[in-house]
Amino acid sequence: MRNKRLLLTGLAVMLGASLSRPVQAQEVGFYKDLKIRLGYSLQAKDHLRQSSLGFGLNLGYAAPFGKLALELGYFYKTGDQYLQSVSTEAAPPLSAVDLEASGDSRRNQVDGFALRLSYARSLGEDWQGQAGLMVGGTRFKHEYVGDVRSQDWTITNADSWRDTYAGTPQSGGLKISPYVGVSTAVTKHSSLEFNLMILSYEAMEYVHHSGTGTYALSGEQSAIDLGVGRISEHNGFQRDTFTTSTRYLPHLEIGYVIHF
Repeated sequence: MRNKRLLLTGLAVMLGASLSRPVQAQEVGFYKDLKIRLGYSLQAKDHLRQSSLGFGLNLGYAAPFGKLALELGYFYKTGDQYLQSVSTEAAPPLSAVDLEASGDSRRNQVDGFALRLSYARSLGEDWQGQAGLMVGGTRFKHEYVGDVRSQDWTITNADSWRDTYAGTPQSGGLKISPYVGVSTAVTKHSSLEFNLMILSYEAMEYVHHSGTGTYALSGEQSAIDLGVGRISEHNGFQRDTFTTSTRYLPHLEIGYVIHF
């Protein structure tokens, strides 16, 4: 929490500094850039990697009061596969879960096309301050696959049970992520960009309730003829739910800008 407050304070200070400087003389007219960015978050959330990648085509207009720009691009923040703990309890009167023979594997990522609206002002011959909003680019994709079975799952026990489930739900919406930063010229046709962005997205998590499916003897299901126990219809769990959480994750970005 303290780190977040410090980053938000830094965001406000950088924004105030960039907008309080006097406007320098600059060329007037339309321009376009190609931007490639690498990002890094100070903490990992929702099993996502701390790194991120983005790129976009930026179209702008330079006026005496500063630069206004619209960028169409793509934002990508991947995640690593992880194992979700399986509940040891099952709906009565079913027997307990066999943890050693059960598993639940998951993976998350945030990505999508995004618009960036920005305003920039010159801070000197080779520097400029900028502030803007990233709209979109924050589709949250949640992949999961699970196989949960009872402790007595054997070929001779028709009272044993097994749950199988999988899915790739997504959450999105037009989330807004503000950013502020500076850029400096490298050559006549390129520059480096440094931003602090507060990435906003909605995370989701699938919650499975073991032993709550509609079961049939496996031999009664033509598609599944294992000859053992009771098995649920795939994803046939009406009590299963999703939990959602809104995140605000600070990111440091460094970008390479090619001017056309």
